[in-house]
Amino acid sequence: MRSKQKYNLSGGKAWGRRTGRYLTIAGWLPAYKCAWLPVDIIAGIALVGLLVPEGMGYAGIAGVPPQAGLYAALAGLFIYALFGSSRQVAVSATSSTAVIVAATVGPLAGADPGRYAELTSAVVLLAGLIFLAAWLARLGFVSDFIARPVVLGFVFGLALIIIVRQASKLLGIHVNEGNFFKMSWEVLSNLGHANLPTLTVTLTGLATLVILGRYAKKVPAALLVLAGGIAASYSLGLAGRGVALVGAVPSGLPAPSLPGISWGDLSTLLAGAAGIVLVAYAEGLGSARMLADRHKYEIDPGAELRATGLANIGASLLGGIPVAGGLSGSSANDSNGARSEISSMAASAFLLLTLLLLTPLFRQLPEAVLGAIVVYAVRHMMNIKEIMRFARIRRDSLSMILPALFGVLLLGVLPGLALAVVLSFAVIANELSRPRVVLLGKMKKTGAWVDAARHPEAQRFTGLSIYRIQGVLFFASADVVRNAIRKSVQKADPRPKTVAIDLEALYDIDATSVVMLDDLWQDLNSAGISVVFTNVHRPVREVLKREGLIQRLGLGKFYSSVDSAVAQLGQAGN
Repeated sequence: MRSKQKYNLSGGKAWGRRTGRYLTIAGWLPAYKCAWLPVDIIAGIALVGLLVPEGMGYAGIAGVPPQAGLYAALAGLFIYALFGSSRQVAVSATSSTAVIVAATVGPLAGADPGRYAELTSAVVLLAGLIFLAAWLARLGFVSDFIARPVVLGFVFGLALIIIVRQASKLLGIHVNEGNFFKMSWEVLSNLGHANLPTLTVTLTGLATLVILGRYAKKVPAALLVLAGGIAASYSLGLAGRGVALVGAVPSGLPAPSLPGISWGDLSTLLAGAAGIVLVAYAEGLGSARMLADRHKYEIDPGAELRATGLANIGASLLGGIPVAGGLSGSSANDSNGARSEISSMAASAFLLLTLLLLTPLFRQLPEAVLGAIVVYAVRHMMNIKEIMRFARIRRDSLSMILPALFGVLLLGVLPGLALAVVLSFAVIANELSRPRVVLLGKMKKTGAWVDAARHPEAQRFTGLSIYRIQGVLFFASADVVRNAIRKSVQKADPRPKTVAIDLEALYDIDATSVVMLDDLWQDLNSAGISVVFTNVHRPVREVLKREGLIQRLGLGKFYSSVDSAVAQLGQAGN
């Protein structure tokens, strides 16, 4: 087992402690162990073997030339290493954000490749700026409000869209743009026109990836398939057999430049950028937390926002596509033994060498190879096992998963994302606005207060009904609580003389809820039923005091516990 890694920030120089607040590498680099360097460099080289073919493939998903994926990885890896808080996360192009780029830019750019590239850089820049704005506003918690089942369904739908959009590369056929079902029908209708050499390249590539992925996980399968595709293209003359090739990939790096953004395009680009931020942050933070839990260190969500924002700005300046801490690259970096973000820096350096020296080799690369790599890479997005797990735990999880999945398939990526977000907040609102009001009884053996409906053997008390509010009490749930208590009191036989309301689960309360409790007290009091409260925490007590409810009821109506209230008011019954 790998030993626990420790970066002692207090042990570095004073400048490191001060600068490390924002430039995190300044915090951990002084404590970096030289013995880790060879391991990190080897991990970085292995990482390049995955990110080169994947980056080129994801650029195809986004609708831009393959080098855009390499530019993005180059910037993302290096910048995140300076500012990120994870030691193993690899920030590069991802399939999920690439498909959002295509959905955003495609309708605006039409068939103009120059405008397409400009708008792509613009939406990536806007995504970076939104990341930074979210960091300044301390909004790192927002992604926690997107329900995991909703994300599972949305990402599953994204994977299906990505796969069907690769059909033209995989089969050598033409497929018109449309929603998932329209494109799927076109693919099925044109299967008879598939180019046999292209299909052979596709199946060979997929079979190789699957076999190596299962039986030789340490082998850089994607890079091997890429090299094999280039070799086959040269030796077999695949271009003459109707197999589409990537073509010329420019060497070197472009001069950094800011993209132009017109006011007419801004609203659409902002919507796409917001979608990129939401998906990229959820994916990146999830990867970072998974690896941090595995290696026993902490992740700073704010630093993740800042680092991912700066990485996307860097990718935009180079003409790249969006970047995030993708699960496949990060997991590969960890499994290759990466001890720190030096591995990402090493990968960035080797990517630069690739762009300077090796891009002429890509001219003969079959597009079917990139399509196969993409299809294999997005398999982790179709997490059927996790979906079944959530459905097994709570069957109603499917009511979140399926609408998110079919929403993106029917409506498209951006409307589907909007539906997923709305669905998550609807789930939150529904849960918060439906607290449980439990009629309590006391277990004779243990003395525990339990739900009397679930434990009929629990002891009840003549003339006293005790209700516990379980959940959040606020303006949206106040009427639910009041109506539940009223209904229970009306059904009680015999009718209680006293109602005790236990507030043990509440550590705060809003004005609407205070007014509701006042109204409930007055209603029950007018019916000849006394009302008392138990387990009122200090913050709630202060609000009740400011409203005057404590003064009107009197301190004698407030008890420190349910047991003390029963001791004064209750009489044991059957």
